Amino acid sequence: MAVVGYLMFGSHVESQITLNLPTDKISSRVAIYTTLVNPIAKYALMVTPIVNAIEEKFQCNTRKFRLLMRTTLVISTVVVALALPFFGYLMSLVGAFIGVTTSIILPSLCYLKISDTYKKFGYEVVLIGFIVFIGILVAVVGTYTSLTDIARNI
Repeated sequence: MAVVGYLMFGSHVESQITLNLPTDKISSRVAIYTTLVNPIAKYALMVTPIVNAIEEKFQCNTRKFRLLMRTTLVISTVVVALALPFFGYLMSLVGAFIGVTTSIILPSLCYLKISDTYKKFGYEVVLIGFIVFIGILVAVVGTYTSLTDIARNI
């Protein structure tokens, strides 16, 4: 992505791809707004299992309790994010290590095991092995970068 961005915009490329888009076109605005809405939707999806577990633990399913608990959870998340000085670096560590592992490496390995493809060595096994290798490489480099950023800012 970085190479394509540099080829398109030259040395004036911005750190975020959406900053390079022209703001006068409708398609660019849709892309920018989609990028803005994405974290909000992801947050709701990530918090839902936590909320469901808390509701199940307290066995109180009244509408007021659920609203109060969800609001408290959102506020506590914001407080933690603002209170920790390097919360962004911590989140990049989690994303680099856990995100890559759960979205690239483990699904590929599970597919190999479930489909018994690993028993028949062929192009599919080589391709999945390459995907796992790239996933491990991304996880290691991302984790190392995140840890060095955290160490630099302590």
